[in-house]
Amino acid sequence: MSRVCFATVFACILAVGPARGLADEEARQEPRPPDLVREVQPILRQNCGKCHGADEQNGNLRFDERATLFAQADSGVRPVVAGHPAKSELIRRIRSTDEDDRMPPEGKRLAAAEIEVLTRWVAEGAKWPEATVTTIPVLSRSERRQTSEHWSFQPLTQPQPPAVKDETWPRNAIDRFIHARREAAGIKVAPDASPEVLIRRASYGLTGLPPTQEEVREFVGKYRGADAAPLADRSAAPLAELVDRLLSRPAYGERWGRHWMDWVRYADTAGDNSDFPIPQAYLYRNYIIDSFNNDLPYDRFLIEQIAGDLLPAENQEQRNRQTIATGYLAMSRRFGSLVERYPWHLTVEDTIDNLGRTVLGLTISCARCHDHKFDPISTRDYYGVYGFFASTRYPFPGIELFQTQKDLVPLVPDAEAAAALAPFQEKTDKLTARLEKLLAEWEERSLENAAKASSATVDEQRKLKDELSGMLIKARRAGEELAEHLKTIPDLPTAYAVQDRKPTNARIQLKGEPERPGAEVPRKFLDVLGGQQLESDIAESASGRLELARWIASPDNPLTARVIVNRIWQRHFGTGLVSTPSDFGVRGEPPTHPELLDWLAGELIRSGWSLKHLHRLIMNSRTYQLSSFDVEEILAADPGNRWYWKFNRQRLDAESIRDTLLLVAGSLDTAMPREPHPFPSSKDWKYTQHHPFKDEYSSNKRSVYLMTRRLTARPYFQTFDGPDPNACTSRRDQSVTALQALYFVNDEFLHEQARRFAERLLGEENDEQERLSLAFNTVLCRPPSSQETALLQEHLAAVRAQAAGDADVELQAWSSVARSLLRLNEFLYVD
Repeated sequence: MSRVCFATVFACILAVGPARGLADEEARQEPRPPDLVREVQPILRQNCGKCHGADEQNGNLRFDERATLFAQADSGVRPVVAGHPAKSELIRRIRSTDEDDRMPPEGKRLAAAEIEVLTRWVAEGAKWPEATVTTIPVLSRSERRQTSEHWSFQPLTQPQPPAVKDETWPRNAIDRFIHARREAAGIKVAPDASPEVLIRRASYGLTGLPPTQEEVREFVGKYRGADAAPLADRSAAPLAELVDRLLSRPAYGERWGRHWMDWVRYADTAGDNSDFPIPQAYLYRNYIIDSFNNDLPYDRFLIEQIAGDLLPAENQEQRNRQTIATGYLAMSRRFGSLVERYPWHLTVEDTIDNLGRTVLGLTISCARCHDHKFDPISTRDYYGVYGFFASTRYPFPGIELFQTQKDLVPLVPDAEAAAALAPFQEKTDKLTARLEKLLAEWEERSLENAAKASSATVDEQRKLKDELSGMLIKARRAGEELAEHLKTIPDLPTAYAVQDRKPTNARIQLKGEPERPGAEVPRKFLDVLGGQQLESDIAESASGRLELARWIASPDNPLTARVIVNRIWQRHFGTGLVSTPSDFGVRGEPPTHPELLDWLAGELIRSGWSLKHLHRLIMNSRTYQLSSFDVEEILAADPGNRWYWKFNRQRLDAESIRDTLLLVAGSLDTAMPREPHPFPSSKDWKYTQHHPFKDEYSSNKRSVYLMTRRLTARPYFQTFDGPDPNACTSRRDQSVTALQALYFVNDEFLHEQARRFAERLLGEENDEQERLSLAFNTVLCRPPSSQETALLQEHLAAVRAQAAGDADVELQAWSSVARSLLRLNEFLYVD
């Protein structure tokens, strides 16, 4: 008899009792469990197996497996304590008369005889066979994770660039991966892009700005005299030189720093219901931009942002930079406005959610209340990670009832900071201790009164409520006194950054509610990615964030390199090799070119995690240099361009539109601001839920430097699909709306830049045709056609006739031409 058949028959024996013949023979061949177990197993299977079996393991409980039946559940209790029915949660729950507490939760209760069998079994030592034969293989949850076959959890492969039939087409390894798949699918390819299109594409892609006339002229000129060679061959050397130049410019860090800011939901305000400003946030913004410009290795970039404060530093400057880097964690959203029960758990949850989506491409936060429904991430995994951040002190940005900052990190040597704070430290400690004591007393009394409330009379309930109100008033006054005292302390240079606090393991929050603590979980990484735990000496002395950061940035982690490679590919081509860039889990889309994805991830690691190296690889490929023109026969075969037979046309994002308007007008200030925005002094803050922070500081700096509020976005960025500063923005929308068209017709800012552009045209050229050529080359990176020239000359004549007699006729006419060019799709889209 096969093993499967034997398992089925044995399950039937357990369910209905022994049978004759074959069952007796098999019983003689296999060791039989004790009699009580033979009665217990069918009871557990029939009544508990649906929620606590192989398929569902609610609460980390599985009643057909020895390992979890006697282990601690997520709630912190043990279902079975051998020899002690009174201490066994299983017995308590099946005996309970509370409808919300008893088990099974639905249907009739267990029969008295069944309850008696289970109770007697526990009392007599809860014997259980070492191995249980069931109708399906029994795998522990850790085994299920380790055997996950989902592609993204597998180690990186080391694919070799494949051979292709047309050896003349590829220019590098990327082209071989792409073209081999195209050939296999029978898909033809679009022609190569023109040099004018290519330089505009590369300039916007790496810097967010258009090329100058001189750059276009030089780039295009290098093709003269080589008309017989294929365009792709002619473009190789000039494009490689161009990419290197663009990568060396400060504008590169501004462009790609803005992408990172999208993913980590950067903002200059905290996001609480008063949206308190964070004057120090700009330091983290500048750290991001400088890191991209310096090509800081990506693994180091991650480690510094998660645990830069825990890294060794050779001098104060390095220490400050690494401290500022942890602004990534500090940037997590704040919630609420009350001093009591401040919801720090929501800030930690926001941290984990963003870390998971941005860096690992996983929706880890789905495991906060229960095991992830799709991915191999358990609630214990979630709270294993939670402990790292529960052991971290976040800066306090201020709230409605505590109108100042605290717990920021000084950017001066410790001795200097201690000396400056020494005259105020005793009072600070005293007021802090008083506030914490009052809050602790209030919280303890709140819990006591909640327990009494159900049985109290109306008068007693009113008395309990008044008592709590009185305690709360005292606590709030203590908070206000501490806040006022902190405002008297001299200002020191500080960073909105994190630091370690007393290390602690997190306890599972049942149903995600911190008021319902369950089992304690040691700080650890996700089981599916290795499940590393902190060594005991580190766990007792530090948060463990540095170890977590190193696990995340390890070359052995199969997700980190894949995710960032996919994000960079997505920003260049408009869509990623994985079209769900923040979800590499089971519900995400599989990669269209898995071998290419792994080859690029491996190449990133082999290059020392250089992102600039990745840009060079992608942009010097012939795949990147294809035109965006549709070819009807190819479009019909692959309308979604999954095989990259052409370049995906992309709309300029909001920042590139605004920055280009300023640039062509000669108004753009390209210097990086090294000072904070002009926020009011914290001593004057009086923000509330009904009167939140709403200031707006306009400037002619690049858009990446504009002050960003979390709760009230600028209308311009809402119109042109700007990022959401409250969550990871994996990809920008490219909507087409009437509001966008109206912006180009009516907006005051656009009219002002068009007027300045017209003044530039009038000042630089005297000939009408030369002015038109300058306008086209500046906005569209190409000269006008004869038909376009004639059309705009007619337009100029019409405006002049309409404005006849005005003092500024020429300025009006050329301003109208400027606005006309800036409304063109050719300006708004990158081909």
